[in-house]
Amino acid sequence: MPPNPAPPPRASPLRRLVGLGFTLAVAVGGTAGTGVLSSPGELARGLGGPGPVLALWVVGGLYTLLAANTLAELAGRLPQAGGWYGYAEAAFGEFPAVAVAWADWTSSCVTGALVALLLGQYLAPLLPLAVPGGPRLLAALAVLVLAAVQARGLREGSQAQEITAGVLLLGVVGLLAASVALPAATVAIPPASVPVAGGLTAAALVAGLQVVVFAYDGWYAPIYFAEETPQPGRTLSRALVGGVAAVLVLYFVLNAVLLRVLPFATIQTTSLPLGELAAALAGPVGRRLVLGLGVVAMLGVLNSVLLMATRVLFALGRAGQLPAGLAQVHAGGTPRSALGAATVLTLALLATGTVEALEAVTAVLFVGYYVVGFAALFRLRRQGPVPPGNYRAWAHPWSTGLLVALSVGFLVLNVVADWAHALVAVGLVAGAWPLWRWARRGTSAAA
Repeated sequence: MPPNPAPPPRASPLRRLVGLGFTLAVAVGGTAGTGVLSSPGELARGLGGPGPVLALWVVGGLYTLLAANTLAELAGRLPQAGGWYGYAEAAFGEFPAVAVAWADWTSSCVTGALVALLLGQYLAPLLPLAVPGGPRLLAALAVLVLAAVQARGLREGSQAQEITAGVLLLGVVGLLAASVALPAATVAIPPASVPVAGGLTAAALVAGLQVVVFAYDGWYAPIYFAEETPQPGRTLSRALVGGVAAVLVLYFVLNAVLLRVLPFATIQTTSLPLGELAAALAGPVGRRLVLGLGVVAMLGVLNSVLLMATRVLFALGRAGQLPAGLAQVHAGGTPRSALGAATVLTLALLATGTVEALEAVTAVLFVGYYVVGFAALFRLRRQGPVPPGNYRAWAHPWSTGLLVALSVGFLVLNVVADWAHALVAVGLVAGAWPLWRWARRGTSAAA
């Protein structure tokens, strides 16, 4: 395996300030926050029956667990900042890696805009007075507040992640435990009473897969902090596999409880099924508590994607593929220029995007760099064996080949069923080429 390129002289190193607690918090909190609130209702509306809803959660979870198995080996082989970028560069070269990094960075910022919008929607009803600008202004304020916290240092950003993840898990598990006292739903909804046009169509399935992909996305967040974690190979493999397993169980139990307690029609017609569950326990107060829990959940996801996007730009700046100033690290451990760039793009997307469009575009981007990352393991295995003591992907090459095939199949389904949003995603990735050429000219002139 060829050595990693040496960083330019002006790059400053990241600091090893976080451990297993943070990597688990960023894996679980950065993932579960997007899946426990609105996703059950979205799937119920799209799929039209309890069976398909539970089946898709399980399929998505098993796919993600298989993906964590592959990524755990990649993380041990290349424990470096930048996430998927480093794997693509080692396996396929410079520009494919830059395209992956661009897709990764933009999708992280798109996700940040999306969860900030959701945060604003959950927060607005809790305030005693209407806020001029409504949820969108609240969302922008949340982005700026978290950016300010992260600018102070990595310890502050990691503590915010651990707190939000802990509150989210305690709140959701507490609600699920309390729901044992509730009777099963007494209103049976025959499948024919809530039909999906033409049955379970390809378009409905693709839309459902987009929801599930987005709900599970974030599971790979620990890999971005490989250079900030002691013993990264051991820590990251535990965080990846353990975090995905925890989220899979949480999602399945949550949806099973919702389907047991609430009539299926209620799940379909509400934007916040967990709020209806809480209302059954504590009335309007319960619903407001779930809105507050939603604010905490979205803060955790927003915090994680800003941290991740910052590390991608840091890696590009350090490699000389973007201005070297992006690789300058503040004494507290934060690449502040990279954080500023991620914050600006997130705010710009927030000002122009809608929740549905952002979710559809990001689902395509996520799976696009999944394909490149998983395929990288084939090349890296040919370059050299798994280093002693590192995690070894179970059942490779069959498990990795299945991952690549499933991911490519999902992309094809997206292009066929939702070509407009797929084209937007392709356009975002294509934007990497002129940006990269411009940045290369700028860095060459500076040298």
